[in-house]
Amino acid sequence: MTDRLVRRPVLVVAVAVLGAPSAALAAPSSRGGVSAPSAPDVVGVRCVAEASVPCRPRGALLRGRTFVVRGANLDTVATIVFRGRSGRRDDVHTRPLESDGDTLTARVPERAHSGRLVVSTRWGARASTRRRVRVAHAPEPVPIDIAPASRFFFGAHRRPSFSFTAHRSMEVQVELVNQDTGETVRSWTIPAVANQTTSVRWGGRASRAVAPTGSYAFRVGGAAQGAVSAAPEAFLFADHLFPIRGRHNLGYANTNNFGGGRGHKGQDMFASCGTKLAAARGGRVEYAGYHSAAGNYVVIDGAGTGQDYVYMHMLEPPLVETGQRVFTGETIGEVGETGRATGCHLHFELWSAPGWYNGGRAFDPLPSLKLWDSYG
Repeated sequence: MTDRLVRRPVLVVAVAVLGAPSAALAAPSSRGGVSAPSAPDVVGVRCVAEASVPCRPRGALLRGRTFVVRGANLDTVATIVFRGRSGRRDDVHTRPLESDGDTLTARVPERAHSGRLVVSTRWGARASTRRRVRVAHAPEPVPIDIAPASRFFFGAHRRPSFSFTAHRSMEVQVELVNQDTGETVRSWTIPAVANQTTSVRWGGRASRAVAPTGSYAFRVGGAAQGAVSAAPEAFLFADHLFPIRGRHNLGYANTNNFGGGRGHKGQDMFASCGTKLAAARGGRVEYAGYHSAAGNYVVIDGAGTGQDYVYMHMLEPPLVETGQRVFTGETIGEVGETGRATGCHLHFELWSAPGWYNGGRAFDPLPSLKLWDSYG
């Protein structure tokens, strides 16, 4: 998929004009007293842990994973370079995904090597880490072995619930425990009537954030433990669902990957035509329709992420409509080869906020797809 898809042509043109550096900003000016923005400064670099994939070895940036650069004047950074060993032959370039001036986020390229990290602005100003930054392979995600009936996903129709019967009228404290860490992530104090079944449901959040993927269980706490009949059961909670709901291949060659030597903005994953496609993350459908290159396609604004999820080349027109709310795991279409496609496959893209061709940037979805695929 190489064609740039344009949502609103007028808006895209306007952004392109506004995004171009003006003459006043292109170089220092002695006539008007206007100079180029301040040079960037790098204070530190750190790995960002993702669900089931901690930042190990300690202090290393992991290939294919997100990392954060801390410093000042980082909002003008256009390029990040992993210097690698001596010389430029193994330099690897990437672009920021987001920046707020004091921090910027990006993905570690798969070909990056340990060495100094350099950030560069559009005007040629540079800053480097003082020390060598270590780069390592991300550990393979460990599948969580839990029965399918006890599997739940954030943003899905079905939510984990817990039912209990109190032997007398009382207040019952119910706790939800992350069994991987032992941490109590939520608690409820519920008035219960004697010999009546009472239930509580969990929406998948711990505090205000989406809870990490892992094994969870409800339990009765406090003084009510001996006065309540309940059957606590462990369950898997995951933040995403792998979108192809059948046998599939994550890609046959490098040309199927992000970049792909031709500006490829996503991952091509192959499956038989007609294989069901589900929403990897529920949210609001931003676009559902047809494009000459993308074929039948859907763009979903993922709930709680700020990211857009893009599904292309579907067999038939999407089963969802623009503006519709969808749930994680809801069927949105089938694998096909409509548009500019060879062979039945799903072209899948992930875009940072504020979204798909609306100011966001496409980034490599393969590390996330591998992780979601490991959930089974």
